[in-house]
Amino acid sequence: MASSPDDLSAVSKAMGLFRQRRALSPICTPASIGLSNQKRETLEAVLEHLQKQAKTPLPEAGVALPKSSLLGGLAINKNACTLCMSCVSGCPEGALLDNPDEPILSFIEKPCVQCGLCVQTCPEKALTLAPRLQTIEQRKQKAVLNETQAFHCISCGKPFGTLKMVDLMLTKLGAHGAFAGAAMDRLKMCSDCRVVDMVKKEI
Repeated sequence: MASSPDDLSAVSKAMGLFRQRRALSPICTPASIGLSNQKRETLEAVLEHLQKQAKTPLPEAGVALPKSSLLGGLAINKNACTLCMSCVSGCPEGALLDNPDEPILSFIEKPCVQCGLCVQTCPEKALTLAPRLQTIEQRKQKAVLNETQAFHCISCGKPFGTLKMVDLMLTKLGAHGAFAGAAMDRLKMCSDCRVVDMVKKEI
C-alpha cells in the first residue's frame, strides 16, 4: 500500500510494467497534463481529466464530501441575509462577488477553498459551507446566491443598500435619540444627502 510520494513512484512504475506486458488494462486514457507548482491548479487539472474519463457522470446536485474538504459550495439563508456584502470583502479567493449596480450576491464554486472566512464574517450568520464535488462546468459557472430590491435615497433617488437592510437599520436605530422625530429620515438618505441635511439643520 502506498503511504508516501516515494511509494507512489514505485507503484506507478510497477503498473507501467504490467501494462507493457498487457497484464493490466488501463483504467482510463493516461493524462497528458503538466504538473504545476500550485497544488490547487494540479488538483483541478486532475479532477477535470478524471471527470472526462468517468463512465458514470456525477449527479446533478454533486457528491457530498467530508467537512474538511477543500472543494465545495455555499448554502445561504435568504431570509437572514441582508446583502451587506461583508462576505465578499472577507473572501480571499474572489469566489463571492457583488454587483456595483444592483444588490446581487453571486458565487463561483471553483475558486472556493472552503476556508470558512465568509461564514465567520457574515453578521447575520446566513452562510454555511457545503463541501461537495460538482462537474467542472458547474463549478465554473457564476450562480446568484441572493438578490433583492435596492433602496433609493429619499432625497436624491440614488440607490444605496437594500430595502431589507434599511428596514433593519430603522428597527435597530429608530429608538435612538439621535434619530428622533424628523431626523429619522436621515436613515433613509445616502451618506452625501445625510451630511447635507445635518448641515442645513445646523444653519
